[in-house]
Amino acid sequence: MTDLIVKDLQKQDPGSELIELFELELDSSTTVYFHSGVEEDLSTVQFRDDSGTLRTYTAIPLQAQGFKNDPSGTSARPTISFANVSNTFKNSITDYENLLGAKLTRRTTLEKYLNSNPPVEFPRQIYIFDRIAAHTKTVISFECATPYDLQGITVPKRQVIANGCPWIYQGADYTLNEYEKVGACTWNRESKYKAAYKSSLNGATEYISLVNLDNEYIVPGTGESGAITFSSTVSSITENSYYTTNTTLGGSVRRLKKDGSIDTSADSSTVPNYWQALTTSSSPGTLSDSNAKVKRIRVWDTYSASTTYYAYTDDRYNDYVRYTSGSLTKLWKAKKTSVGQTPEFGDYWEPGDVCSKTLTGCKMRYGFDPISAGTATSTGKANPSTEVVLPFGGFPGSKKFS
Repeated sequence: MTDLIVKDLQKQDPGSELIELFELELDSSTTVYFHSGVEEDLSTVQFRDDSGTLRTYTAIPLQAQGFKNDPSGTSARPTISFANVSNTFKNSITDYENLLGAKLTRRTTLEKYLNSNPPVEFPRQIYIFDRIAAHTKTVISFECATPYDLQGITVPKRQVIANGCPWIYQGADYTLNEYEKVGACTWNRESKYKAAYKSSLNGATEYISLVNLDNEYIVPGTGESGAITFSSTVSSITENSYYTTNTTLGGSVRRLKKDGSIDTSADSSTVPNYWQALTTSSSPGTLSDSNAKVKRIRVWDTYSASTTYYAYTDDRYNDYVRYTSGSLTKLWKAKKTSVGQTPEFGDYWEPGDVCSKTLTGCKMRYGFDPISAGTATSTGKANPSTEVVLPFGGFPGSKKFS
């Protein structure tokens, strides 16, 4: 509130009529300026915004009430009613339901200050169109709410979730002309990453870091560029090296047919387990998920329409493929045994590169530490780097340790 209006309010007669102006944001680029009319001919009025631009407010038939401030009670929920014959909004909307959630700014000033520069006005009031209170052939009425008084909306807007990231995975990497950017997770849609958190990596080489929901790296299979060699000799292990063991089908792990039934013909055959050593050991013991010296990893192959991809009763053995559609190459995991089923959302495939929403999953991506720095096809070390700083506030409740 400016000093000029304060002085006017101290007088018995401010010497001018109170003017009520409204600004309704229909979307990020469209704002409607209107008022209830102060002249018999419903002429327009003009008033400046903070930038000095003179805005024209169109006079339309409306009734606004309930705009009061009562600090001792609940927040005001004013209503604003428009004549249903008005064309003010109909050039911008096709359904009044689309106005719900729109931001309404109420500005009030004295008529004599309409052409003032800078604008002289009372404090602005901001509301949100919360619901349609009435809709008849002649009137449409909206009930407004303060921004912090909407159902399902909390202040602060973003909640701190213990040990969980609230952002949509890869949400900030989408371009506006393809998808709407959502949240702050900047991880690349194809899991490409230029490590630059230490000088030896320098951020010049673009690597691929694929991680699944179980926080396991997925590495290239035989015949793929950068394919690694798995050793079947596990009497001793070396940190970051890769090893393989076999599981015999027919016990706790069974292969599935296309219809989801057990493929008994596969019983007694074996499926591989793939491991990466977390440490160097001359007596690692049996390699398993409970062995703290190794970590399970998966392998992927480039999708081929002529190859049969298998699913199992234990999905840790389901096949992974990379498939290029349009300009994007993404990782897919088999949901069902199939052949010739193109990787896409549906009955046969699901995304293979999925975030666990944990610090571990985030660290494995942004802390990707290539075994061969400077080689684009290099896989990552078993223990991701802890030097990297996450580029977004994914875990606001986490403590920092030195």
